[in-house]
Amino acid sequence: MGKNIKLSITTILFSILLLTSSNAELNIKVIMSVGDEIITNYDLDKEIKYINVITVGQLDDQESKKIAIDSLIKDKIKITALSNYNNIIITDELLNNQIIKTSQSIGFGSIEDFTTFLKFQEYELDELKKKILLELKWNQLVYQFYKNQIVIDKKKIDKKLKILIAEQKKNAEYLVYEIFIEDAAIKELNKKSEKISTKHNIVNEDKDGIIIEIESASYNDKKKLINSEKSIEEVIDVKIKDQITIDNLIKNIKEKGFENTAIQFSSSPSAQQGGKLGWISESKFSQLLLKFIKKTKIGSITEPIPISGGIIILKVENKRVEESKIDIEKKMEELIDTEKNKQLNNFSTNYFNQVKNNIKIKYFNE
Repeated sequence: MGKNIKLSITTILFSILLLTSSNAELNIKVIMSVGDEIITNYDLDKEIKYINVITVGQLDDQESKKIAIDSLIKDKIKITALSNYNNIIITDELLNNQIIKTSQSIGFGSIEDFTTFLKFQEYELDELKKKILLELKWNQLVYQFYKNQIVIDKKKIDKKLKILIAEQKKNAEYLVYEIFIEDAAIKELNKKSEKISTKHNIVNEDKDGIIIEIESASYNDKKKLINSEKSIEEVIDVKIKDQITIDNLIKNIKEKGFENTAIQFSSSPSAQQGGKLGWISESKFSQLLLKFIKKTKIGSITEPIPISGGIIILKVENKRVEESKIDIEKKMEELIDTEKNKQLNNFSTNYFNQVKNNIKIKYFNE
């Protein structure tokens, strides 16, 4: 098995060398290796085009390149994990539905308009299908591994459902986007103040509200109570990944737009959708987040908010109030699905890190 892999890599490298020597215009170079997978400058060019597609081309070259490299590394790690499992089948219907969802998340009303846009960006629809297919297979692999470990607390689901029923006559919903910066990305804290505030708990067990109960918000890992909270002044002075300060992050939001900043810096899985979480009932937010959301003007962003695991900035895009009765059975299914997806996201992150830790990533001079 090992010899076959080495032979395959040798064959690929030899083929690239032949292409390079026979046609100087191609100038294909291996720039990285991720385990037994290689990444060429040609792969990087394609990935940059993909990044420009999902950000609608609003990032500069350096930003696009960095995001593209990170994305390629993640893809190669997932390809490595999937290489030992050939029994994962994704139906055409599921793939096509996901393509439609992707086009809609970018802002296209029809797949025809989206296809035209891809051609304009010189990016092939088949390449997008490969990206989406890889993600669907990865999700299916994680599900197969961990489906028996999903635990649904029926009492808590029932409690949430009762809250929704009680509030159904005045159900306000917010169209929300997020940028989440996890603790692992924080480089240093301002040492000036060590004050601890206990004014708010992130999770209110009496109301059983949560930070954001949605599949994307995987950072709300175990709904732990937070008995202390960093002050806003402390948060403003932290440095996050890539050594960008919170002030510069907010400046980046103003210059590049919230969605593109989310794609570049957010640690949440929602980053790939520009941080979009969609329409969320106010009953699904913790009291802390709801306080910030309610005082934020529509179309504006909140202050950086310290929460369990890091900080979050929300964009409150819109608000609506619906007075419709809840389909109890359907809502129960939605709450259960949301809880399952949240747990699967956590399993996915943990499994990805396990695979990554066993893979050597090597950079070559460009």
